[in-house]
Amino acid sequence: MNLRRYLLKKAVYVVLTVLLISSVNFFIFQVLPGDPTRVLLPKGGGSGNCTGSQTGGTSCSLRDELIAEWGLNQPVVRRYAIYMGNLLQGNLGTSITIRPGAPVTAIIFPVLSTTLVLVGLATIVTMWVGLVLGRISGWRRGSKTDVSITMTTLLGYSMPSFWVSLLLVFLLAFLIPIFPRPIGIKQSPDFFVQTANTLYYYTLPILAFMITNVAWFSLTLRNSLTDVLPEDYMVTAAAKGLNDRQQLRWHALPNARLPVVTASALYFGWVVSGVIVIETVFNINGFGLLTWTATLDQDYPVLSAVFLVATIGVVIANAVADILYMFLDPRVREA
Repeated sequence: MNLRRYLLKKAVYVVLTVLLISSVNFFIFQVLPGDPTRVLLPKGGGSGNCTGSQTGGTSCSLRDELIAEWGLNQPVVRRYAIYMGNLLQGNLGTSITIRPGAPVTAIIFPVLSTTLVLVGLATIVTMWVGLVLGRISGWRRGSKTDVSITMTTLLGYSMPSFWVSLLLVFLLAFLIPIFPRPIGIKQSPDFFVQTANTLYYYTLPILAFMITNVAWFSLTLRNSLTDVLPEDYMVTAAAKGLNDRQQLRWHALPNARLPVVTASALYFGWVVSGVIVIETVFNINGFGLLTWTATLDQDYPVLSAVFLVATIGVVIANAVADILYMFLDPRVREA
């Protein structure tokens, strides 16, 4: 397959998917019950007769101004055109409660970098531990080691992430004060000290990620190895005199790693939802905590942008996984 043609085709698919997601994201918030103008008005303000009290008249006037400013009195097709036009210009809207009047991009992207660092570190640790456990479990399938690893990882996978986070905070921050309590990262002008403080503060959140998600990778690799090991080329490798380590590294893992790539792409979508709970418990000013705050404050533009960025991230992760398949599996390149 021509690599340039494949990448162009994949890019077109990504663009079309993003446009579809953007459209769905717009219409979801159009059918939500309630009126976003009520968020900024006093309770009951603007309802009823606008010629009543001075407070009521002021609320009605403000509500009319907000409706005109946000285009809520326009037909839905017109609002959709305005939304897509703003989106193509990088305008995700204006916050109405979290930071009234501030661009949503100025609110999202600073906290998004925090979440990307946290999720990146957590994913690296979780994948490494999961692949090591999956390799041991798959190679020794049916043994006590296999059963122990499978049951332990499944136990962590079945536990809610908020419960695991609270348990870790209670055990390792209060009962045995090894790690800091979730009150915020200590700031330091020194880069290395700040990095050490950040890693120290992120230890418990990363541990919570690993406990609840390590089964995602360990079981995927374990099951993939279980399918690969009985194949004829593995029997041939053993007949040629290769030891267990050589068989596993040169023949089993290269063929068993493909489902792990798919699992990694799906894991990104899973971890985006899990980060909301973990960041809220550990008080990390990231993407998840912003989502929770915007939900409580009913900041519709921020929520819309949060959902859009999260889904685009999942689409890109799946596209990257498809591209990696070309380099990892010769059958895909030759198809």
